Amino acid sequence: MTVRKTLRKLLVAAILVFLSTLGTLLCRQFSIGPERPSPAFRSFGPADARIRIYEFTDFACPACGAANTHMKNLLAAYKDSVRLNFKHYPLSSIHLWSFDAAASADCAGRQGKFTEYADLLFENREKWAFAKEKPKEFMEYAKTLNLDLPAFEKCADDEAVLRQIRLDVAEGDVRGVNSTPTFFVNGKRAVGSGQLLDQAKLFDNFLKE
Repeated sequence: MTVRKTLRKLLVAAILVFLSTLGTLLCRQFSIGPERPSPAFRSFGPADARIRIYEFTDFACPACGAANTHMKNLLAAYKDSVRLNFKHYPLSSIHLWSFDAAASADCAGRQGKFTEYADLLFENREKWAFAKEKPKEFMEYAKTLNLDLPAFEKCADDEAVLRQIRLDVAEGDVRGVNSTPTFFVNGKRAVGSGQLLDQAKLFDNFLKE
């Protein structure tokens, strides 16, 4: 009887693992999954825009820095037609400080300086991404932007801020994100700047429909 129960449990576990793996593969193949709006300070463009982009990125990722420039250009060129939801996807297993960088950027965002802080992180990644101890640059950038430093420092340990980043990562996992930057343009997956720009070439035709 005990053997049967054990076998039954193993079978159920195997089925659950299979269904979980299948679900992830389907999300990745067909670009499906939950879409949560980003906080207001990480959302750009009109709320009713026809082109909706969800970007999953890591501040310590070189390719993400290049993509940041391309996204700025697209938002400027299609300012009335593109809505960007910026999502954090820190690859903490290879980028030691990318989660902390994301939290710092959100804390700057709470003071109205998300974009400016994000730009400093991308532009200076080589100065902080490889640090052995928590980078002093995070506070230096806050000083550069004239943020309220005590509030900024307290915010970096705020569980609500950290939870928001974890939710972004969980959303990315469900949607099959496994590298950065990854974009979803009206639900269609694009990995890296090249695929994003390939989709951008179709924007004009799409908007004429």
